[in-house]
This record gives sequence, structure tokens and C-alpha cells, in this order.
Amino acid sequence: MLRVTRDAMGTEFQIVLSGEDDRALERAANHALDEVERLDAQMSLYRPDSELCWVNAHAAQGPVKVEPGLFHVLERAQRIHAETGGAFDVTVGPLTKCWRFFRGQGAMPPREAIEAALALVGMEHVELGAREKTVRFDPAGVTLDLGGIAKGHAVDRAVDVLRESGVRSALVHGGWSTVYGLGTAPDGEPWRVGLRHPHDAERRLCAVELVDRALSTSGSYEKCFEAGGVIYSHIFDPRTGWPVQGMLSTSVLVLSALDADALSTAFFVMGVEEAQAYCRARPDMEAVLVADPGKGMEPTAERIGLVQ
Repeated sequence: MLRVTRDAMGTEFQIVLSGEDDRALERAANHALDEVERLDAQMSLYRPDSELCWVNAHAAQGPVKVEPGLFHVLERAQRIHAETGGAFDVTVGPLTKCWRFFRGQGAMPPREAIEAALALVGMEHVELGAREKTVRFDPAGVTLDLGGIAKGHAVDRAVDVLRESGVRSALVHGGWSTVYGLGTAPDGEPWRVGLRHPHDAERRLCAVELVDRALSTSGSYEKCFEAGGVIYSHIFDPRTGWPVQGMLSTSVLVLSALDADALSTAFFVMGVEEAQAYCRARPDMEAVLVADPGKGMEPTAERIGLVQ
């Protein structure tokens, strides 16, 4: 098998390919990773010249026309926001900065600062113009943060490029948190991916199988800090302005990496019961949810669907 890697979106993207012509495979993988880099440059909050930063700086002044691919991501984010009762929200930028997770590991803010940030959060503050592909904010101060969906979109687009190049067998991942299995593995079996234990990166809770579908995992272990004996993670409930408590990790398996990425965040916010209800209405979806059992207790995985 051939492996091609590149740094993007703050992590390492890797494509594992199988086929007869290594040169053609490497060329296809590099084209796919070129697309990932393009999307990173477009959707990054950490690049002042990105299209996303331009939108954040100008959309409160009037409608801003955006590239169709970016508009597609925003439309899908808006739809998932509605479907999850606001549990997924790409306007969490003010909360990320308030809790100092933007370029940092986080710190407890004053309650008044949380309330001020929360007033700027909510997709009702974002107006999307479908005909002209425009974005408008009301009020000023709204900030889009695509960190919960951009990686999934990049994985989907990388897979599209591979398919267009004739690749039929590949595993694409961005830091292993978002993965897509294109076709089957070289032995004809599904691509098999282990889900990490939330307390130990060297242990696996279980394994899942991917054939033309995606997996994405959100975990409280990615970024967090402790204050007053409480662990606060970087995943917020956008409806309250506070980091989510009670969950350790959520993994979603579905056909689209973009959907998997966004819904793993949404399920983390929603909790086990709401996530179960959502999955029951989506027979194409599976999930593995790990709730926090309390100090000193071993977490166990709650499986929804037919995860093996």
C-alpha cells in the first residue's frame, strides 16, 4: 500500500491507497491533498487572508458573495443546526474566544463575558442568500467558526478527487478524527478503524468497518482545562454558552464525512438520549457514544445501529 501525507487544518492528513500503478496513485493522492490545502486556506480562522476571515470581517456591513463550495458548507451547517435543535452551530466563534480556546488551551471567563458572547451566537444571526450565494450577519460581532465541519468537508472533497482520478480503494483521514473508507481494503475486506479510549490514547474501545462511508469522532480529551475541580472541554453547548459536561466522546458513521464531522459534535452536545432519537430517524447512520461515568469508573460505549 502507498501512503501520502500532508499537514493541513492543524493536523496531518493521510491517504492510504491500493492499486497497480504507484505513480498514478501518488499523483492522485497529491491532487487530493492539494484540494485539502486549498480548503484550509479558504476556511481557516487562523489565516487573516482566508475567505472565511473576509466574511467575518465584512458580512455585518452587507451581503458578502462567497465561493459556491463554501456556500454549500454553510447551507449544510444551517440545516444540521435546525435538525439538531441548535446543538451544532458554526457561530460559536465568540464563545471560543471568550473561553480562550482560540490559539489556547482554555481558561474560565467571567459570567458577564459568557453572556455577552452568547448574545452573538445562533444561526438566526446568519442570512444566506441562495440565488447570489451571499452571507450576511446581524448584528455585528457574529463570527463563523467552521472547525466542527471543515475537516469533514475536506475529506469528502479529497475522496471526490480520488474518484475522479480512477482510485477505487483508499483510506483518507485528517488526524484520525475524521476518516473515509473508499471501497474496500486491499484484501477485499472493509477498512477497519479502531476508536480510541477517551482516557488512554493507546487503548481501543472497539473497531468499526468502513466501505464507502465516513467516521468522525469528537472527544473532550482534545482540548480541555481544569478549574475548581471541574474539567472544561472545548466543545460548547451553543445554547447555554458553557462547555458540555457528561460526555467523553461521540463517534458517528454515515455516508458523508461532512455530516459525520458535524454530527459527532452535535451528539456530544445532545447527549445519549437525544442522539439515539436522531439516529432512529436515520437508518443510514450509526454511532458510538461514551458518557462520563464519574471519577474512578471505567467508561463504556453505547452503540447505536449495527456497529460491529
